[in-house]
Amino acid sequence: MSTPSSTYQPPQNERELVLAWLRRARESQMAHYEMANILSGRDRWMGVPVILITTIIGTSVFASLTAVAIAPAAKITVGLLSVLAAVLSGLQTFFKFSERSEKHRATAARFGAIRRKLEVIYAEDTASEEKHYLHTLREELDHLAEDSPHVPVAVFERIQKNMFYTGDASSHRV
Repeated sequence: MSTPSSTYQPPQNERELVLAWLRRARESQMAHYEMANILSGRDRWMGVPVILITTIIGTSVFASLTAVAIAPAAKITVGLLSVLAAVLSGLQTFFKFSERSEKHRATAARFGAIRRKLEVIYAEDTASEEKHYLHTLREELDHLAEDSPHVPVAVFERIQKNMFYTGDASSHRV
């Protein structure tokens, strides 16, 4: 199976260029939405246990105030849960899943806005006005690419695979 980079053909005219940018903007939009979903899931995956564990610890500490004698195993369990909650909470803060998810979501929305502009240009096929729009959109795409958070290659390739592209430029689904 060939990779997209090994079969790359540079655009031959303005219409092909718009179509290529349109495809890339859509792929980037979908890849950033996918990353936002992945990171949101990781945030929940770490956040829910932290909430549950700290609730158990709080309940255990409150119950220990009324208990006369607490078994050593219970003390050790509460201590270990406390450490686990602190570690998970620290990791959640360190990895900034929620913050990174929002950056990807905002980037995806910006790629979507550019994609819609490109769709208008592609649909109208206004060759005389395209050069002005293409220059402006190229600058927007360049700035967006510079400001965008990283998307792992595996995520981007999965998005490309799911876009159902064929070899024929006229049959690409965008």
